Amino acid sequence: MSRKKSYKVDFGGRVLALPYRLLIHPAFDNLSPKAVVVLIKLARNYNGRNNGDLSCTADMLAKGRSMDAKTLASALQELIEAKLIIRTRPYRKGGREEGMAQCALYAIAWAKIDECPGKGLETAPCPAPFKFI
Repeated sequence: MSRKKSYKVDFGGRVLALPYRLLIHPAFDNLSPKAVVVLIKLARNYNGRNNGDLSCTADMLAKGRSMDAKTLASALQELIEAKLIIRTRPYRKGGREEGMAQCALYAIAWAKIDECPGKGLETAPCPAPFKFI
């Protein structure tokens, strides 16, 4: 009796999948190292059902490799210009009232944007907007 070969790899939890076509795309190749770090840290929050509800603040990035708020803002802008992420809700500075402040929310562009009820997204659910060439 022959033995069965096991090809399944157990990673012990969730896996961040970066499509190979994304990794060889010129938009990804031209990113700065800080933008790659922010992209991976943003994408690691994606669970398959929350694209469009991904937040990325300086406090969240403080775990591990810290990043200045201005550096984070420039990296996020670089990712938006490269069309690898989409801002689904803009940042709103808080007032004196409770709950007025809102952080910006983002979506990774290679996965479909999901419906996120109650989040006030400006982007409607849609198929993956990033087109691989």
